[in-house]
Amino acid sequence: MTATDVIHHLQTLPPREVAKVRHWLSEHDEESSELLAAIDQGMRSLETDGAREVTRDEIETRVRQWAGGSR
Repeated sequence: MTATDVIHHLQTLPPREVAKVRHWLSEHDEESSELLAAIDQGMRSLETDGAREVTRDEIETRVRQWAGGSR
């Protein structure tokens, strides 16, 4: 899964779940140039390709994989 995929999935979450992800990210804040580029790419992709609905479990699994942890 890429950061682009994560961004696409985040667009489908309810605000409370997005807040949980935001909190987790703020605790693991490491904004590299690669991460910022991936976010930019994801935003561009979202504008051109749109988003699809996913389950909370799918997002949690993919975020763990993307973040490199098994929490």
